[in-house]
Amino acid sequence: MSTVPPIPTVMEFDPQAVHPLYSKLLPSWLLNRDFAEMHLHVLRDGEHLDKFGGDTGDNVEPAAQYAWRRNASFAMDHCQDLINLRVDNLFRSLPSRHYDASAYKEIIDRFVKDVDGAGTSMDKLMRRVVAMHYINGVDVVVDKKRPPEGSAPKDRAEEAALGLRPYVHVFSAIERMDWAVDYAGKYLWARYRLGAPSKADETDAQIAACQYLTMTAGQWRLYTVSGDGKTATTVESGTIAIGQVPVVTMYFKESMRADFPKVPLSLLSRIAPIARFLLNLISQIQIDIYRSIGFMVATGVGSDQIPSTITPMGCWALPEGASITQIAAEFDQIRGKIEFAQMLMESILRIGKLTGNQGDLQSRAASGVQVAVERTDLDNEMRSTAGAAEEVEREIIRLMVSRELGKPITADELGYSVEYNKKYVLTSVSELIAQARAWVSVGVQDELPSTTKAMFSKIVDAMINDDDPMHEKAMKEIEAATFTVVPILGNASAEGQSGEPVDPEAP
Repeated sequence: MSTVPPIPTVMEFDPQAVHPLYSKLLPSWLLNRDFAEMHLHVLRDGEHLDKFGGDTGDNVEPAAQYAWRRNASFAMDHCQDLINLRVDNLFRSLPSRHYDASAYKEIIDRFVKDVDGAGTSMDKLMRRVVAMHYINGVDVVVDKKRPPEGSAPKDRAEEAALGLRPYVHVFSAIERMDWAVDYAGKYLWARYRLGAPSKADETDAQIAACQYLTMTAGQWRLYTVSGDGKTATTVESGTIAIGQVPVVTMYFKESMRADFPKVPLSLLSRIAPIARFLLNLISQIQIDIYRSIGFMVATGVGSDQIPSTITPMGCWALPEGASITQIAAEFDQIRGKIEFAQMLMESILRIGKLTGNQGDLQSRAASGVQVAVERTDLDNEMRSTAGAAEEVEREIIRLMVSRELGKPITADELGYSVEYNKKYVLTSVSELIAQARAWVSVGVQDELPSTTKAMFSKIVDAMINDDDPMHEKAMKEIEAATFTVVPILGNASAEGQSGEPVDPEAP
């Protein structure tokens, strides 16, 4: 292994420099972030609300009107719902981990209970990782605590005594400032913005500095950039002895473009621009609705001759030659914009795999809008995500043990496996019951008992969580049950008295 040259403690290199793609893609990453978690200040600051007429020129929107639109803006998109639906289903039951036979059981057991030195469990970490991977992708850096200044531990025992063990950082694409990859798309190095160091106490002065962390296959570097613009940039460095950049990535998708190396694609990559357009369209509709209020205009008469009030059943007596005209906006164009907004929301749901290809919504007076879930596509996607989460977690554990021991450990040597939930509740209980009734009405449940039991098992999964004791009891009852064709009104062919087939949807 080649020796990494030492890094000077004070240097002229600027760790704030960014990758050319970072500058190009940052606006889209910020857009994904904002619509995934739309905070009130983003709306009130008008970060995504366009001014009518632009920022310059003769037709610039009046400041008072734009301020009103900012204060009246709200997000009606489904971006956050699309993410929550997936995360909540993936973690409907907690992952199952198996490492009792591992030679590193003690190390692993300690780590899965506390992955960051602050008491965060692996379950909590991975829930955050999965949520972030839908937004802008996520890089998990497996770092290792540095020895205190002036100490130089000689072996693992001394490191353990000082509490020097591996832990994780989690970064999105927004914090990844610069990077390089090899021909296989694996990191050669990556640099991340850590932000300002935390104050040790609330009474301390705010630290005017920003730190950046670079990870390579043989070395870590921690840069501190002064906020005053006068103090030189300083850097600490140390050895990474495992011969690999200790970073694990989890992306919803990855760009296939050759000129976009290691660029994550988000669940929201296509959706967020639509959501932004929808935000602006709704703001237009709000203005149009207020402008549609009718006004009475009297011509051919002085202002002192016009009654000051309008009341029901009232009558104005105006001089000869005067006329009254009502001015009101046409409502057809407002209705057209509302239909356009509805189409945009349906498009968001379709891209998010929550409606059919036509983006249709089933309206119900009792509960508003019921989304028709395209279960197969979404189920397949989430199963793939569960598999990716398993691979990511195994690699995090492998890198952790490798960094703990100071040498690379293979997956086979590690002896660690994990299984994520692959049973998802994406269809309502009422719809599952309707499907079961339709299946039973066919009359083949005694010939296909396994299929029948599978359908009833889905109903139980939708009604009862896996960790509820009643879930296991209900599943055992279904397994022990015998399903046979029951004659209806004495007719074994499941037909009514008239000889017509029985409607499976009938009560």
